[in-house]
Amino acid sequence: MAVTEEQKERKNEMRRLNRARKKAMISPEEPEEPTGETEEPTEETEEDPEVIRKRAIKDKRSASLSSVRSKIKPKSQITREKDDEIAQIKEENAKLKELAKKEVEIQQVILESVKKRLVKVVPVPVRQRPKKEEVYQQPQTQQSSMDYLVNQSYTEKLPT
Repeated sequence: MAVTEEQKERKNEMRRLNRARKKAMISPEEPEEPTGETEEPTEETEEDPEVIRKRAIKDKRSASLSSVRSKIKPKSQITREKDDEIAQIKEENAKLKELAKKEVEIQQVILESVKKRLVKVVPVPVRQRPKKEEVYQQPQTQQSSMDYLVNQSYTEKLPT
């Protein structure tokens, strides 16, 4: 891309201005050379639309930077705010837990009173299982007396 002479001149002029600004920013303590004339803004520079536009842009930027800088919070303030928020949340949780306990107690009292009323009004029949009948088996007495005695003596010997 070819650069025209006008563009080169403009670029050089901007570089000179930037160098002068940087020098003024770096060493504001150095006294400027007194020329004998007090420099007042001339009407030509004020009427120059480019200078006016640049000044307006500069003012807008400085205003936005100052507003942003004023909104910056230090870390200590941020942590303090977070701690306060956490404390509030814990207090709210404790209150909610107490309310939940009270609600549960109230529900239990209500259920007990309802149960008492129901018991008084309608008796609930108790359902029971039928008992199993025990079957008692009698030993056979028809055995012969000899076998019975033999078995008896054998059974007496078993535990020993």
